[in-house]
Amino acid sequence: MLIASLAAAGALGLSWPSLPQAIPFPTEGMHRRAGYKVKTKAYHLKGWEMRIERDGFTGLTRCRLYAPSTVFQGRMTYARDVLGFHLGEDVDVGEAWYSIDDKPPVAWRDDFPTLASRREPLSTDNLFNPTGGVVLIPHDKLDGARTVTIRAGRDQTPRRFRLKGFERALAAARANGCGATDGEAGSDAFQRDALTP
Repeated sequence: MLIASLAAAGALGLSWPSLPQAIPFPTEGMHRRAGYKVKTKAYHLKGWEMRIERDGFTGLTRCRLYAPSTVFQGRMTYARDVLGFHLGEDVDVGEAWYSIDDKPPVAWRDDFPTLASRREPLSTDNLFNPTGGVVLIPHDKLDGARTVTIRAGRDQTPRRFRLKGFERALAAARANGCGATDGEAGSDAFQRDALTP
């Protein structure tokens, strides 16, 4: 019976049954190619989000540290030892002033030389609002600060941003391989652009 069914299968052009293919042992090349992948890890740290992207091929690490916008305040981002306070894409912050912990206000444009030395882009591709609605403040001005109040223009209401948990989130990011652990400026591992939202 078995021989008759095999002969019939051969006559009809059906394939012969085969044994399952043996799975090869992992080779060094397989391990190397698996290590080339880009791996992303995400963490939530008391109001701050941290995403770490490690590129297995180039060995580079990119990090994104930000506080997402809430009902009470806008988004905050960190890169190149500078904190960015997002007031909205349609808000022109060219004439913005800020106050740290209710101290006397400072014009945002006074920080341009410091920001330029840290290679922080001061404008976007938007011709109608080149600031992109982001006020950038160097991190060293915010040491120990609890709040930052920003007024984008003379006719606008000031907005308050709370920095609670930022220093701990930054320390955690550095402990996970993001940037300099000794607090040096120019930490290029941190990126302000989105990896994935």
